[in-house]
Amino acid sequence: MGLFVKPYRVKSNTQLKGSDKKKLKAQIRESLPNFTDDDLNTLLPTKEEIISSKVYTFGGDNVILYIYKRDTVFFQIEKENQFFPTVYTLWKFPKVLPVLTTQVPVMSRLLNGADLMLPGVIVDDSKCIKGFCDGLLEKGDAVAINLSNNLAPIAVGKSFRSSEDMYMACKRGKGVEVLHCYGDQLWAAGTRLEIPDMGPPELPDDIQEYSEDQDEEEEGEAAEGAKDNVAADDESTKEIETKLDAVEIKEEELAQEIDPRSDAEVMDELLINAFLQAWKTSAKKIEFPILTALFFRQHMMHCAPPGVNLDIKKSSYKKLSKFLAEQVKAGIIQIKELQKGVDSIMSVNLEHDDIKHFRVVKYQQVEEPMVEETVLPCDKDYEPPKIVELRTVNSNVMKLFSCLGIAKGEGLTGSQVQKLLVRYVKENELQDLNNKAQVKLDPVLAGLVLGKGENDVLTMKWDELNQRVNSKMSEGYSLEFAGYKPQIFKGKLEPIDMKTATRSGNKKVTLITNLETYGIDPNRFAHKCQVGVASSTSVKPAVNKKSGYEVLVQGNQITFATKLLIEEFRIPRKYIQGIENAPKKKKK
Repeated sequence: MGLFVKPYRVKSNTQLKGSDKKKLKAQIRESLPNFTDDDLNTLLPTKEEIISSKVYTFGGDNVILYIYKRDTVFFQIEKENQFFPTVYTLWKFPKVLPVLTTQVPVMSRLLNGADLMLPGVIVDDSKCIKGFCDGLLEKGDAVAINLSNNLAPIAVGKSFRSSEDMYMACKRGKGVEVLHCYGDQLWAAGTRLEIPDMGPPELPDDIQEYSEDQDEEEEGEAAEGAKDNVAADDESTKEIETKLDAVEIKEEELAQEIDPRSDAEVMDELLINAFLQAWKTSAKKIEFPILTALFFRQHMMHCAPPGVNLDIKKSSYKKLSKFLAEQVKAGIIQIKELQKGVDSIMSVNLEHDDIKHFRVVKYQQVEEPMVEETVLPCDKDYEPPKIVELRTVNSNVMKLFSCLGIAKGEGLTGSQVQKLLVRYVKENELQDLNNKAQVKLDPVLAGLVLGKGENDVLTMKWDELNQRVNSKMSEGYSLEFAGYKPQIFKGKLEPIDMKTATRSGNKKVTLITNLETYGIDPNRFAHKCQVGVASSTSVKPAVNKKSGYEVLVQGNQITFATKLLIEEFRIPRKYIQGIENAPKKKKK
Protein backbone atom coordinates (compact mmCIF):
# COMPACT_ATOMS: atom_id res chain seq x y z
CA MET A 1 0.00 0.00 0.00
CA GLY A 2 1.20 3.56 -0.75
CA LEU A 3 2.74 5.45 2.14
CA PHE A 4 0.30 8.34 1.89
CA VAL A 5 -2.95 6.76 0.74
CA LYS A 6 -4.38 7.37 4.23
CA PRO A 7 -3.78 10.30 6.60
CA TYR A 8 -0.40 10.53 8.29
CA ARG A 9 0.56 12.11 11.62
CA VAL A 10 3.13 14.91 11.89
CA LYS A 11 5.63 14.20 14.69
CA SER A 12 7.97 17.20 14.34
CA ASN A 13 8.89 20.10 12.04
CA THR A 14 12.39 21.58 11.72
CA GLN A 15 13.64 24.48 9.63
CA LEU A 16 16.85 23.48 7.85
CA LYS A 17 20.01 25.53 8.29
CA GLY A 18 22.32 26.36 5.41
CA SER A 19 24.71 23.53 6.28
CA ASP A 20 21.77 21.12 6.54
CA LYS A 21 20.59 22.09 3.05
CA LYS A 22 24.06 21.55 1.62
CA LYS A 23 24.27 18.10 3.22
CA LEU A 24 20.75 17.24 2.04
CA LYS A 25 21.55 18.12 -1.57
CA ALA A 26 24.67 15.95 -1.48
CA GLN A 27 22.63 13.01 -0.19
CA ILE A 28 19.97 13.48 -2.88
CA ARG A 29 22.62 13.66 -5.64
CA GLU A 30 24.05 10.37 -4.39
CA SER A 31 20.63 8.70 -4.26
CA LEU A 32 19.23 10.31 -7.45
CA PRO A 33 22.23 11.08 -9.72
CA ASN A 34 20.10 12.45 -12.59
CA PHE A 35 19.38 15.61 -10.58
CA THR A 36 21.91 18.34 -11.40
CA ASP A 37 23.10 21.04 -9.00
CA ASP A 38 20.92 23.58 -10.81
CA ASP A 39 17.89 21.29 -10.45
CA LEU A 40 18.42 20.96 -6.71
CA ASN A 41 19.04 24.70 -6.25
CA THR A 42 15.68 25.31 -7.96
CA LEU A 43 13.86 22.78 -5.79
CA LEU A 44 15.69 23.60 -2.52
CA PRO A 45 16.87 27.23 -2.74
CA THR A 46 19.71 27.98 -0.35
CA LYS A 47 18.29 31.30 0.84
CA GLU A 48 14.66 30.14 1.13
CA GLU A 49 12.93 28.40 4.03
CA ILE A 50 13.03 24.60 3.73
CA ILE A 51 11.12 22.55 6.31
CA SER A 52 12.05 19.03 7.35
CA SER A 53 8.90 17.31 8.66
CA LYS A 54 9.02 13.92 10.36
CA VAL A 55 5.72 12.06 9.92
CA TYR A 56 4.28 8.71 10.94
CA THR A 57 2.24 6.98 8.22
CA PHE A 58 -0.83 4.77 8.55
CA GLY A 59 1.26 1.76 7.51
CA GLY A 60 3.68 2.24 10.41
CA ASP A 61 6.61 3.91 8.60
CA ASN A 62 8.54 6.94 9.81
CA VAL A 63 9.06 9.23 6.82
CA ILE A 64 10.92 12.54 6.50
CA LEU A 65 9.38 15.15 4.17
CA TYR A 66 11.33 18.07 2.72
CA ILE A 67 8.95 20.96 2.05
CA TYR A 68 9.37 24.15 0.07
CA LYS A 69 6.48 26.61 -0.24
CA ARG A 70 3.83 24.13 0.98
CA ASP A 71 4.81 21.41 -1.53
CA THR A 72 6.84 18.39 -0.47
CA VAL A 73 9.62 18.11 -3.06
CA PHE A 74 11.40 15.00 -1.70
CA PHE A 75 10.66 12.36 0.90
CA GLN A 76 12.81 9.73 2.57
CA ILE A 77 11.80 6.58 4.48
CA GLU A 78 13.73 7.06 7.71
CA LYS A 79 15.17 3.54 7.95
CA GLU A 80 16.55 3.82 4.41
CA ASN A 81 19.01 6.19 2.74
CA GLN A 82 16.99 6.39 -0.46
CA PHE A 83 15.27 9.63 -1.50
CA PHE A 84 12.19 9.91 -3.73
CA PRO A 85 10.85 12.96 -5.59
CA THR A 86 7.15 13.78 -5.33
CA VAL A 87 4.83 14.29 -8.31
CA TYR A 88 5.24 18.06 -7.81
CA THR A 89 8.98 17.64 -8.44
CA LEU A 90 8.54 15.19 -11.30
CA TRP A 91 6.23 17.61 -13.12
CA LYS A 92 9.14 20.09 -13.19
CA PHE A 93 11.77 17.47 -14.04
CA PRO A 94 9.92 14.54 -15.69
CA LYS A 95 13.06 12.81 -17.02
CA VAL A 96 15.07 12.39 -13.80
CA LEU A 97 13.63 8.90 -13.09
CA PRO A 98 13.12 5.86 -15.31
CA VAL A 99 9.44 5.68 -16.28
CA LEU A 100 6.92 2.87 -16.76
CA THR A 101 3.67 3.58 -18.59
CA THR A 102 0.25 2.16 -17.73
CA GLN A 103 -3.35 2.51 -18.92
CA VAL A 104 -5.50 5.43 -17.71
CA PRO A 105 -8.03 3.32 -15.70
CA VAL A 106 -5.16 1.87 -13.61
CA MET A 107 -4.72 5.25 -11.95
CA SER A 108 -7.81 4.72 -9.74
CA ARG A 109 -6.32 1.49 -8.46
CA LEU A 110 -3.03 3.16 -7.62
CA LEU A 111 -4.85 5.88 -5.69
CA ASN A 112 -6.68 3.21 -3.69
CA GLY A 113 -3.34 1.82 -2.50
CA ALA A 114 -2.57 -0.83 -5.12
CA ASP A 115 0.93 -1.44 -6.47
CA LEU A 116 1.60 -1.46 -10.22
CA MET A 117 1.36 -5.00 -11.55
CA LEU A 118 3.25 -6.09 -14.65
CA PRO A 119 0.07 -7.00 -16.61
CA GLY A 120 -0.80 -3.29 -16.47
CA VAL A 121 2.58 -2.05 -17.81
CA ILE A 122 2.59 -1.02 -21.50
CA VAL A 123 5.70 -2.47 -23.17
CA ASP A 124 7.05 -2.64 -26.71
CA ASP A 125 7.62 -6.40 -26.88
CA SER A 126 9.97 -6.01 -29.86
CA LYS A 127 12.54 -4.37 -27.55
CA CYS A 128 12.67 -7.40 -25.22
CA ILE A 129 14.48 -6.45 -21.97
CA LYS A 130 15.06 -2.89 -23.20
CA GLY A 131 11.29 -2.43 -23.25
CA PHE A 132 11.54 -2.02 -19.49
CA CYS A 133 13.36 1.32 -18.90
CA ASP A 134 16.03 0.53 -21.55
CA GLY A 135 17.06 -2.56 -19.59
CA LEU A 136 18.85 -0.44 -16.95
CA LEU A 137 16.43 -0.83 -14.03
CA GLU A 138 17.68 -2.58 -10.88
CA LYS A 139 15.51 -3.94 -8.10
CA GLY A 140 14.79 -1.19 -5.55
CA ASP A 141 15.49 1.71 -7.94
CA ALA A 142 13.24 4.75 -7.75
CA VAL A 143 10.85 4.68 -10.71
CA ALA A 144 8.08 6.97 -11.97
CA ILE A 145 4.74 5.94 -13.49
CA ASN A 146 2.86 7.83 -16.18
CA LEU A 147 -0.27 7.18 -18.26
CA SER A 148 -0.78 6.25 -21.87
CA ASN A 149 -2.30 9.69 -22.60
CA ASN A 150 0.22 11.92 -20.79
CA LEU A 151 3.98 11.99 -20.20
CA ALA A 152 3.51 13.67 -16.80
CA PRO A 153 4.25 11.19 -13.97
CA ILE A 154 1.32 10.41 -11.67
CA ALA A 155 3.10 8.16 -9.15
CA VAL A 156 6.52 7.21 -7.83
CA GLY A 157 7.75 4.05 -6.16
CA LYS A 158 10.43 1.37 -5.91
CA SER A 159 11.03 -1.15 -8.65
CA PHE A 160 10.04 -4.58 -7.37
CA ARG A 161 12.17 -6.27 -10.05
CA SER A 162 15.06 -5.46 -12.33
CA SER A 163 14.44 -4.91 -16.06
CA GLU A 164 15.68 -8.43 -16.75
CA ASP A 165 13.42 -9.97 -14.11
CA MET A 166 10.42 -8.01 -15.41
CA TYR A 167 11.05 -9.33 -18.89
CA MET A 168 11.56 -12.90 -17.68
CA ALA A 169 8.39 -12.72 -15.54
CA CYS A 170 6.30 -12.71 -18.76
CA LYS A 171 3.91 -10.01 -17.46
CA ARG A 172 3.30 -11.81 -14.18
CA GLY A 173 3.39 -10.38 -10.66
CA LYS A 174 4.31 -7.02 -9.20
CA GLY A 175 6.30 -4.42 -11.08
CA VAL A 176 6.47 -1.36 -8.83
CA GLU A 177 5.85 -0.90 -5.11
CA VAL A 178 3.98 2.41 -5.24
CA LEU A 179 4.91 4.86 -2.45
CA HIS A 180 3.25 8.12 -3.50
CA CYS A 181 0.54 8.99 -6.01
CA TYR A 182 -1.26 12.03 -7.37
CA GLY A 183 -4.39 12.55 -5.25
CA ASP A 184 -3.02 10.99 -2.05
CA GLN A 185 -2.58 12.74 1.31
CA LEU A 186 0.95 13.97 0.50
CA TRP A 187 -0.30 15.63 -2.67
CA ALA A 188 -3.34 17.03 -0.79
CA ALA A 189 -1.09 18.62 1.87
CA GLY A 190 0.56 20.76 -0.84
CA THR A 191 -0.80 23.28 -3.35
CA ARG A 192 -2.97 20.60 -5.00
CA LEU A 193 -1.87 21.38 -8.54
CA GLU A 194 -3.53 19.35 -11.26
CA ILE A 195 -1.56 17.03 -13.55
CA PRO A 196 0.04 19.12 -16.34
CA ASP A 197 -0.55 18.04 -19.95
CA MET A 198 2.83 17.08 -21.44
CA GLY A 199 1.48 15.20 -24.42
CA PRO A 200 1.23 11.42 -24.89
CA PRO A 201 4.31 9.17 -24.70
CA GLU A 202 5.48 7.07 -27.66
CA LEU A 203 3.73 3.71 -27.44
CA PRO A 204 3.57 0.55 -29.55
CA ASP A 205 0.65 0.36 -31.99
CA ASP A 206 -0.94 -2.86 -30.69
CA ILE A 207 -2.12 -1.69 -27.24
CA GLN A 208 -5.20 -3.57 -26.05
CA GLU A 209 -8.11 -1.75 -24.42
CA TYR A 210 -8.04 -1.94 -20.63
CA SER A 211 -10.75 -3.90 -18.81
CA GLU A 212 -11.48 -4.24 -15.06
CA ASP A 213 -10.21 -7.81 -15.02
CA GLN A 214 -7.17 -7.19 -17.16
CA ASP A 215 -4.65 -7.71 -14.36
CA GLU A 216 -5.90 -11.21 -13.65
CA GLU A 217 -6.71 -12.16 -17.25
CA GLU A 218 -3.45 -10.92 -18.76
CA GLU A 219 -1.42 -12.51 -16.03
CA GLY A 220 -2.97 -15.90 -16.71
CA GLU A 221 -2.86 -15.50 -20.50
CA ALA A 222 0.73 -14.27 -20.45
CA ALA A 223 1.82 -17.25 -18.45
CA GLU A 224 0.07 -19.67 -20.83
CA GLY A 225 1.39 -17.82 -23.87
CA ALA A 226 4.92 -17.94 -22.57
CA LYS A 227 4.66 -21.71 -22.15
CA ASP A 228 3.28 -22.14 -25.70
CA ASN A 229 5.92 -19.94 -27.28
CA VAL A 230 8.81 -21.81 -25.73
CA ALA A 231 7.37 -25.35 -25.84
CA ALA A 232 9.59 -26.18 -28.80
CA ASP A 233 12.70 -25.22 -26.91
CA ASP A 234 13.13 -27.23 -23.69
CA GLU A 235 16.29 -25.44 -22.57
CA SER A 236 14.66 -22.02 -22.95
CA THR A 237 11.61 -23.22 -21.03
CA LYS A 238 13.74 -24.45 -18.14
CA GLU A 239 15.66 -21.19 -18.07
CA ILE A 240 12.45 -19.11 -17.83
CA GLU A 241 11.00 -21.36 -15.13
CA THR A 242 14.23 -21.03 -13.15
CA LYS A 243 14.05 -17.26 -13.42
CA LEU A 244 10.41 -17.25 -12.30
CA ASP A 245 11.24 -19.42 -9.30
CA ALA A 246 14.04 -17.06 -8.36
CA VAL A 247 11.67 -14.08 -8.57
CA GLU A 248 9.16 -15.82 -6.28
CA ILE A 249 11.89 -16.60 -3.76
CA LYS A 250 12.96 -12.95 -3.77
CA GLU A 251 9.36 -11.89 -3.09
CA GLU A 252 9.19 -14.21 -0.08
CA GLU A 253 12.51 -12.88 1.24
CA LEU A 254 11.26 -9.31 0.91
CA ALA A 255 8.11 -10.15 2.88
CA GLN A 256 10.22 -11.51 5.71
CA GLU A 257 12.32 -8.40 6.27
CA ILE A 258 13.12 -7.83 9.96
CA ASP A 259 12.11 -4.60 11.68
CA PRO A 260 15.46 -2.84 12.35
CA ARG A 261 14.11 -0.85 15.29
CA SER A 262 15.01 -1.70 18.88
CA ASP A 263 12.43 -3.21 21.24
CA ALA A 264 12.24 0.10 23.11
CA GLU A 265 11.51 2.02 19.90
CA VAL A 266 8.78 -0.42 18.94
CA MET A 267 7.18 -0.18 22.42
CA ASP A 268 7.41 3.65 22.32
CA GLU A 269 5.49 3.60 19.06
CA LEU A 270 2.86 1.21 20.42
CA LEU A 271 2.37 3.43 23.48
CA ILE A 272 1.85 6.66 21.54
CA ASN A 273 -0.52 4.95 19.11
CA ALA A 274 -2.58 3.43 21.94
CA PHE A 275 -2.60 6.82 23.73
CA LEU A 276 -3.92 8.67 20.67
CA GLN A 277 -6.36 5.92 19.70
CA ALA A 278 -7.82 5.95 23.23
CA TRP A 279 -8.71 9.65 22.95
CA LYS A 280 -10.49 9.03 19.67
CA THR A 281 -12.38 5.97 20.95
CA SER A 282 -13.10 4.77 24.48
CA ALA A 283 -11.76 7.87 26.29
CA LYS A 284 -13.39 10.40 24.00
CA LYS A 285 -16.18 11.26 26.44
CA ILE A 286 -14.77 10.26 29.82
CA GLU A 287 -15.34 12.37 32.90
CA PHE A 288 -12.39 14.26 34.37
CA PRO A 289 -10.37 13.94 36.49
CA ILE A 290 -9.29 10.37 35.80
CA LEU A 291 -6.36 8.64 37.45
CA THR A 292 -3.43 8.17 35.10
CA ALA A 293 -3.09 4.47 36.00
CA LEU A 294 -6.82 3.92 35.43
CA PHE A 295 -6.59 5.61 32.03
CA PHE A 296 -3.68 3.36 31.08
CA ARG A 297 -5.41 0.13 32.18
CA GLN A 298 -8.95 0.79 30.97
CA HIS A 299 -8.25 2.71 27.78
CA MET A 300 -4.70 2.49 26.47
CA MET A 301 -4.24 -1.26 27.05
CA HIS A 302 -7.43 -2.01 25.12
CA CYS A 303 -6.14 0.02 22.14
CA ALA A 304 -3.04 -2.13 21.60
CA PRO A 305 -2.92 -4.42 18.51
CA PRO A 306 -4.22 -8.00 18.95
CA GLY A 307 -1.73 -10.17 20.82
CA VAL A 308 0.38 -7.21 21.97
CA ASN A 309 0.78 -6.37 25.66
CA LEU A 310 1.72 -2.78 26.45
CA ASP A 311 4.66 -2.90 28.84
CA ILE A 312 5.84 0.55 29.91
CA LYS A 313 9.02 -0.94 31.37
CA LYS A 314 10.10 -2.17 27.92
CA SER A 315 9.86 1.35 26.49
CA SER A 316 12.43 4.12 26.69
CA TYR A 317 10.21 5.92 29.23
CA LYS A 318 10.32 3.08 31.83
CA LYS A 319 7.55 4.78 33.85
CA LEU A 320 4.01 5.81 32.93
CA SER A 321 4.55 9.20 34.58
CA LYS A 322 7.46 9.99 32.22
CA PHE A 323 5.47 8.95 29.16
CA LEU A 324 2.50 11.12 30.14
CA ALA A 325 4.82 14.01 31.03
CA GLU A 326 5.90 14.03 27.37
CA GLN A 327 2.25 14.34 26.33
CA VAL A 328 1.85 17.26 28.74
CA LYS A 329 4.86 18.97 27.11
CA ALA A 330 3.26 18.40 23.71
CA GLY A 331 0.13 20.19 24.91
CA ILE A 332 -2.17 17.19 24.52
CA ILE A 333 -3.21 16.68 28.17
CA GLN A 334 -3.04 18.41 31.54
CA ILE A 335 -2.08 16.47 34.70
CA LYS A 336 -2.41 17.45 38.35
CA GLU A 337 -1.42 15.73 41.59
CA LEU A 338 -4.76 15.83 43.41
CA GLN A 339 -3.39 13.68 46.20
CA LYS A 340 0.20 13.13 47.26
CA GLY A 341 1.80 10.61 44.90
CA VAL A 342 -1.40 10.19 42.84
CA ASP A 343 -1.61 11.90 39.42
CA SER A 344 -4.85 12.49 37.54
CA ILE A 345 -5.53 13.65 34.00
CA MET A 346 -7.52 16.88 34.29
CA SER A 347 -8.25 17.64 30.63
CA VAL A 348 -7.37 16.78 27.04
CA ASN A 349 -7.03 18.93 23.94
CA LEU A 350 -9.00 16.92 21.39
CA GLU A 351 -8.22 19.59 18.77
CA HIS A 352 -4.46 18.90 19.04
CA ASP A 353 -2.95 18.04 15.64
CA ASP A 354 -1.64 14.68 16.88
CA ILE A 355 -5.16 13.58 17.85
CA LYS A 356 -6.95 15.17 14.88
CA HIS A 357 -4.63 13.58 12.32
CA PHE A 358 -4.46 10.18 13.99
CA ARG A 359 -6.20 7.41 12.06
CA VAL A 360 -8.12 4.92 14.23
CA VAL A 361 -7.10 1.33 13.53
CA LYS A 362 -9.94 -1.20 13.66
CA TYR A 363 -8.62 -4.58 14.73
CA GLN A 364 -10.33 -7.70 13.38
CA GLN A 365 -10.66 -9.54 16.67
CA VAL A 366 -13.00 -6.92 18.11
CA GLU A 367 -16.45 -7.55 16.64
CA GLU A 368 -17.51 -3.93 17.14
CA PRO A 369 -14.41 -1.73 17.12
CA MET A 370 -14.36 1.26 19.43
CA VAL A 371 -15.43 4.29 17.47
CA GLU A 372 -17.49 7.31 18.49
CA GLU A 373 -18.41 6.20 22.01
CA THR A 374 -17.26 3.16 23.93
CA VAL A 375 -18.23 2.55 27.55
CA LEU A 376 -16.88 0.35 30.30
CA PRO A 377 -18.10 -3.27 30.51
CA CYS A 378 -20.39 -2.53 33.46
CA ASP A 379 -22.20 0.18 31.46
CA LYS A 380 -23.36 -2.58 29.11
CA ASP A 381 -24.64 -5.99 30.14
CA TYR A 382 -21.74 -6.58 32.45
CA GLU A 383 -19.68 -9.71 31.91
CA PRO A 384 -17.19 -10.51 34.68
CA PRO A 385 -13.61 -11.02 33.56
CA LYS A 386 -12.25 -14.49 33.06
CA ILE A 387 -9.57 -14.75 35.74
CA VAL A 388 -6.64 -17.16 35.41
CA GLU A 389 -4.02 -17.33 38.15
CA LEU A 390 -0.55 -17.76 36.69
CA ARG A 391 3.06 -18.40 37.57
CA THR A 392 5.42 -16.16 35.61
CA VAL A 393 8.88 -17.11 34.39
CA ASN A 394 11.54 -15.09 36.22
CA SER A 395 15.34 -15.15 36.48
CA ASN A 396 15.16 -17.91 39.14
CA VAL A 397 13.74 -20.46 36.68
CA MET A 398 14.99 -19.00 33.40
CA LYS A 399 17.63 -21.73 32.85
CA LEU A 400 14.97 -24.42 32.99
CA PHE A 401 12.28 -22.78 30.86
CA SER A 402 14.64 -21.34 28.24
CA CYS A 403 15.51 -24.95 27.36
CA LEU A 404 11.80 -25.44 26.64
CA GLY A 405 11.41 -22.35 24.47
CA ILE A 406 9.59 -20.27 27.11
CA ALA A 407 10.58 -16.59 27.38
CA LYS A 408 11.15 -14.60 30.54
CA GLY A 409 7.99 -12.91 31.79
CA GLU A 410 5.61 -15.42 30.17
CA GLY A 411 2.67 -16.49 32.31
CA LEU A 412 1.87 -20.19 32.78
CA THR A 413 -0.93 -22.01 34.56
CA GLY A 414 -0.09 -24.64 37.18
CA SER A 415 -0.94 -27.48 34.80
CA GLN A 416 1.24 -25.93 32.07
CA VAL A 417 4.19 -25.73 34.46
CA GLN A 418 3.70 -29.38 35.38
CA LYS A 419 3.49 -30.49 31.72
CA LEU A 420 6.64 -28.55 30.82
CA LEU A 421 8.46 -30.07 33.77
CA VAL A 422 7.42 -33.58 32.68
CA ARG A 423 8.60 -32.78 29.15
CA TYR A 424 12.00 -31.61 30.41
CA VAL A 425 12.45 -34.76 32.52
CA LYS A 426 11.52 -37.04 29.62
CA GLU A 427 13.67 -35.24 27.04
CA ASN A 428 16.68 -35.47 29.36
CA GLU A 429 15.88 -39.03 30.55
CA LEU A 430 15.85 -38.00 34.23
CA GLN A 431 13.12 -40.31 35.48
CA ASP A 432 14.48 -42.96 37.86
CA LEU A 433 13.86 -46.30 36.08
CA ASN A 434 13.86 -48.22 39.37
CA ASN A 435 11.39 -45.86 41.04
CA LYS A 436 9.30 -43.86 38.57
CA ALA A 437 8.00 -41.61 41.34
CA GLN A 438 11.52 -40.18 41.65
CA VAL A 439 13.33 -37.74 39.34
CA LYS A 440 17.09 -37.54 39.04
CA LEU A 441 18.33 -33.99 39.49
CA ASP A 442 20.63 -32.74 36.73
CA PRO A 443 22.67 -29.54 37.27
CA VAL A 444 19.81 -27.32 36.01
CA LEU A 445 17.15 -28.81 38.31
CA ALA A 446 19.55 -29.11 41.26
CA GLY A 447 20.56 -25.48 41.01
CA LEU A 448 16.91 -24.50 40.88
CA VAL A 449 15.26 -26.52 43.65
CA LEU A 450 17.96 -27.42 46.19
CA GLY A 451 18.67 -25.24 49.21
CA LYS A 452 21.38 -25.05 51.82
CA GLY A 453 22.52 -28.39 53.19
CA GLU A 454 20.96 -30.36 50.31
CA ASN A 455 24.06 -30.82 48.16
CA ASP A 456 23.88 -34.58 48.65
CA VAL A 457 20.27 -34.84 47.37
CA LEU A 458 20.34 -36.62 43.99
CA THR A 459 16.66 -37.41 43.42
CA MET A 460 13.32 -35.90 44.35
CA LYS A 461 9.66 -36.94 44.17
CA TRP A 462 7.55 -35.56 41.35
CA ASP A 463 5.14 -33.65 43.64
CA GLU A 464 7.89 -32.02 45.66
CA LEU A 465 9.85 -31.11 42.53
CA ASN A 466 6.77 -29.49 40.97
CA GLN A 467 6.02 -27.63 44.21
CA ARG A 468 9.56 -26.26 44.52
CA VAL A 469 9.67 -25.12 40.89
CA ASN A 470 6.36 -23.29 41.34
CA SER A 471 7.60 -21.66 44.54
CA LYS A 472 10.58 -20.19 42.66
CA MET A 473 8.30 -18.56 40.06
CA SER A 474 6.62 -15.18 40.44
CA GLU A 475 2.91 -14.73 40.91
CA GLY A 476 0.81 -13.40 38.07
CA TYR A 477 -2.68 -13.42 36.68
CA SER A 478 -4.62 -12.96 33.46
CA LEU A 479 -7.82 -10.92 33.03
CA GLU A 480 -9.97 -11.34 29.94
CA PHE A 481 -13.07 -9.20 29.46
CA ALA A 482 -15.67 -10.06 26.83
CA GLY A 483 -14.64 -8.54 23.49
CA TYR A 484 -11.08 -7.79 24.58
CA LYS A 485 -7.85 -9.72 24.41
CA PRO A 486 -6.49 -11.25 27.66
CA GLN A 487 -4.09 -9.07 29.61
CA ILE A 488 -1.31 -10.63 31.72
CA PHE A 489 -0.21 -8.88 34.91
CA LYS A 490 2.63 -9.53 37.33
CA GLY A 491 2.01 -9.95 41.05
CA LYS A 492 -0.99 -11.21 42.98
CA LEU A 493 -4.49 -10.20 41.92
CA GLU A 494 -5.79 -7.75 44.49
CA PRO A 495 -9.34 -8.53 45.66
CA ILE A 496 -12.15 -5.99 45.89
CA ASP A 497 -11.69 -4.61 49.39
CA MET A 498 -14.62 -3.69 51.64
CA LYS A 499 -14.21 -2.21 55.09
CA THR A 500 -16.01 0.08 57.48
CA ALA A 501 -14.82 3.27 59.14
CA THR A 502 -16.17 5.75 61.61
CA ARG A 503 -16.69 9.37 60.68
CA SER A 504 -17.62 12.42 62.77
CA GLY A 505 -20.66 11.91 64.91
CA ASN A 506 -19.83 8.23 65.33
CA LYS A 507 -21.39 7.50 61.92
CA LYS A 508 -20.39 4.32 60.12
CA VAL A 509 -19.44 4.36 56.45
CA THR A 510 -18.55 1.57 54.04
CA LEU A 511 -15.44 1.98 51.88
CA ILE A 512 -15.04 -0.15 48.72
CA THR A 513 -11.89 -0.09 46.58
CA ASN A 514 -10.27 -1.89 43.63
CA LEU A 515 -13.49 -2.18 41.58
CA GLU A 516 -11.69 -0.98 38.42
CA THR A 517 -9.45 -4.06 38.32
CA TYR A 518 -12.56 -6.13 37.59
CA GLY A 519 -13.92 -3.70 35.02
CA ILE A 520 -16.56 -2.22 37.35
CA ASP A 521 -17.17 1.51 37.01
CA PRO A 522 -16.98 2.99 40.54
CA ASN A 523 -19.59 5.66 39.68
CA ARG A 524 -21.97 3.04 38.37
CA PHE A 525 -21.45 0.87 41.44
CA ALA A 526 -21.99 3.85 43.77
CA HIS A 527 -25.26 4.66 42.03
CA LYS A 528 -26.51 1.10 42.46
CA CYS A 529 -25.68 1.27 46.17
CA GLN A 530 -27.38 4.64 46.49
CA VAL A 531 -30.59 3.29 44.96
CA GLY A 532 -30.40 -0.12 46.66
CA VAL A 533 -29.96 1.04 50.26
CA ALA A 534 -31.27 4.62 49.99
CA SER A 535 -28.00 6.05 51.32
CA SER A 536 -25.78 8.84 50.07
CA THR A 537 -22.62 7.82 48.24
CA SER A 538 -19.47 9.46 46.89
CA VAL A 539 -16.49 8.50 44.72
CA LYS A 540 -12.98 9.88 45.22
CA PRO A 541 -9.35 8.78 44.66
CA ALA A 542 -8.46 5.87 46.93
CA VAL A 543 -6.40 6.73 50.01
CA ASN A 544 -2.95 5.12 50.38
CA LYS A 545 -3.13 3.62 46.87
CA LYS A 546 -1.17 4.60 43.78
CA SER A 547 -4.26 4.41 41.60
CA GLY A 548 -7.96 3.65 41.66
CA TYR A 549 -11.04 5.10 43.29
CA GLU A 550 -12.83 4.58 46.58
CA VAL A 551 -16.62 4.27 46.80
CA LEU A 552 -18.04 5.58 50.08
CA VAL A 553 -21.53 4.52 51.18
CA GLN A 554 -23.19 5.86 54.33
CA GLY A 555 -23.74 3.14 56.96
CA ASN A 556 -22.47 -0.42 57.14
CA GLN A 557 -23.64 -1.66 53.74
CA ILE A 558 -21.24 -4.58 53.31
CA THR A 559 -24.10 -7.11 53.19
CA PHE A 560 -25.74 -5.28 50.26
CA ALA A 561 -22.42 -4.63 48.50
CA THR A 562 -21.45 -8.31 48.80
CA LYS A 563 -24.79 -9.42 47.34
CA LEU A 564 -24.41 -6.87 44.51
CA LEU A 565 -20.91 -8.07 43.65
CA ILE A 566 -21.71 -11.79 43.78
CA GLU A 567 -25.20 -11.86 42.24
CA GLU A 568 -25.22 -8.99 39.72
CA PHE A 569 -21.54 -8.57 38.82
CA ARG A 570 -20.82 -12.30 39.34
CA ILE A 571 -17.46 -11.74 41.02
CA PRO A 572 -16.23 -14.98 42.69
CA ARG A 573 -16.36 -14.77 46.49
CA LYS A 574 -12.63 -15.54 46.75
CA TYR A 575 -11.88 -12.18 45.09
CA ILE A 576 -13.95 -10.17 47.60
CA GLN A 577 -12.22 -9.17 50.82
CA GLY A 578 -13.99 -7.90 53.95
CA ILE A 579 -17.23 -9.86 53.83
CA GLU A 580 -16.68 -10.66 57.51
CA ASN A 581 -17.17 -6.94 58.30
CA ALA A 582 -20.90 -7.17 57.59
CA PRO A 583 -23.12 -6.37 60.59
CA LYS A 584 -24.06 -9.38 62.66
CA LYS A 585 -27.67 -10.48 62.59
CA LYS A 586 -29.45 -9.73 65.83
CA LYS A 587 -30.71 -12.74 67.74
CA LYS A 588 -34.47 -12.90 68.10
